[in-house]
Amino acid sequence: MVGAAALVAVAPAPAAAQSEAPDCVALVAEMLTPTPSAGAIRASAGCPSSGPVTLANRWTRRGTRTSAERAALVEASTWMRDTRLYDAVSSVVRDGSYPRSDRMAGLRVLVGYAEEGTGVIQQGAVYGARAAELSGGRQADAPRVAGSTALPPSVSDDVRRELARLAREDRDPDVRYAAKRASETLGDAPSARGEAAGSRKP
Repeated sequence: MVGAAALVAVAPAPAAAQSEAPDCVALVAEMLTPTPSAGAIRASAGCPSSGPVTLANRWTRRGTRTSAERAALVEASTWMRDTRLYDAVSSVVRDGSYPRSDRMAGLRVLVGYAEEGTGVIQQGAVYGARAAELSGGRQADAPRVAGSTALPPSVSDDVRRELARLAREDRDPDVRYAAKRASETLGDAPSARGEAAGSRKP
């Protein structure tokens, strides 16, 4: 888990990280609290330097979380394409000691990464998309652009392999089933993959 000192270190200094929004320092502070608001979690996706680290920290934090926090984490993480965040979500999904609900929420994020590739959402557009969504009562699509923290080109294949492994080997039957369905969503046929193939007809 990312410690508090590490999170503070990524907060934008006055003469640095000019691409960060002015309220990112306040967002880092709230994300360090035990129960940040769903709005703060979503807004963190608009902070290109601190956002990925604070979101990664929330994912790997031990302990219970509300359904509102979990939903906000999924939403914000879906907006961002960042290696640090991807690594954190992947670690939660793989680790059976995390709550099932967190692991299955992470699966949703990973499927999105596999479907949509390695682009990084243009951070300024995240705020605009969220404002449009709130004002118009509808989901707005934020554009994605290449960035310095883009996911590796192999991310889609990596996610597909991990889903196949989880569908075959995970000890939690609900996670196995969710991983199997996620594989199918991506167009993968889990035949000849042990238990994941058991319910499929030839």
